[in-house]
Amino acid sequence: MDLNQSQKIISFFLPKAKVKQIQIHNQGLINQTFIVLIERNKILERYILQSINKTIFNNHELNLLNIIEVKKVISESSFPYELPTPVESKYLNIFNQTWRIIPFVEKSICFENVTNIKLAFEAAVCLGSFYNVLHDFDLNKLHESIPGFHNGSKRLEEFEQAIYLSEKIRKNRCLTLIESIKKEKDVIKKFDNLNTILPKRVCHFDTKISNFLFDINTNKAKAIIDLDTLMPGTVLSDIGDMIRNFSNLNGEESTDFENIRAEPKVIRLIISGFLKHASKRLTKMEQDNLVFAGQAITLIQCIRFLTDFLNNDIYFKTFYENHNMNRAENQWRLYTSLKDSTYENYSY
Repeated sequence: MDLNQSQKIISFFLPKAKVKQIQIHNQGLINQTFIVLIERNKILERYILQSINKTIFNNHELNLLNIIEVKKVISESSFPYELPTPVESKYLNIFNQTWRIIPFVEKSICFENVTNIKLAFEAAVCLGSFYNVLHDFDLNKLHESIPGFHNGSKRLEEFEQAIYLSEKIRKNRCLTLIESIKKEKDVIKKFDNLNTILPKRVCHFDTKISNFLFDINTNKAKAIIDLDTLMPGTVLSDIGDMIRNFSNLNGEESTDFENIRAEPKVIRLIISGFLKHASKRLTKMEQDNLVFAGQAITLIQCIRFLTDFLNNDIYFKTFYENHNMNRAENQWRLYTSLKDSTYENYSY
């Protein structure tokens, strides 16, 4: 991506803007992202420029409609955080790709791992507020933009197909992990069953720490970002992914497998922070299964990483050989830590 190309894209959304600088932003496993500095009316501004991965988000038009509908409600509510969405609520097809620009949240910082456990509480309070203001949202207005995203049975089927079709050399590298996962089918069954009976809500579906922005001076939560997976679901998906991502203080990229474990203090902070605003919106069954959600989502993510490894790394970005296999092993160690320990649900 050079200045001339970025100028054509930016001009579509902001006709009077002049691109001054562009730099690649390597965070994120799916979309290609750049930070663009523009000048408009003699004022310098920054935007996020993204090329949408249409192989992964093949219903991106439906997802844009979801974002538009949710933003309408958020804008009219008391939601105290920023929710940056595509400028002009449009995408642009050019250079054989689909592009969008999103306002850059100034004076904010993004974390890849929970470097301070207070961040977990701050992000969870933000998510709880998100659930609170969207409690009465008309779900008929939302599309299932990624069907079966957290359907455990579907992920197991994809996993078993990948085992059957994979190259022998790849399969042999992870036989032990394959066999271990196969013994955990009851967890997947319980998760899927809960998802059929729990209330459907507006869910983010990707609540990792890097999808929350924090004030650069205070570390208070400032924004929730990356709405590509926004669609109907249950609270188990969002809290489960928070527990999975936040409680692993070494991060999902760590290969220090012996030291991968869930941090109980972080789990307590997630649940208490989330329930600060969302407790009055949740049923008892939802609250009783928040910790279990962390176990189930971690197992599902382990399966997804290993499935991608067996499929020759066609979904998640990888940066070295066996990257997805190592990610899967990381998640497996976290899953066993969550399963083998006893955690309480905490009311705020």
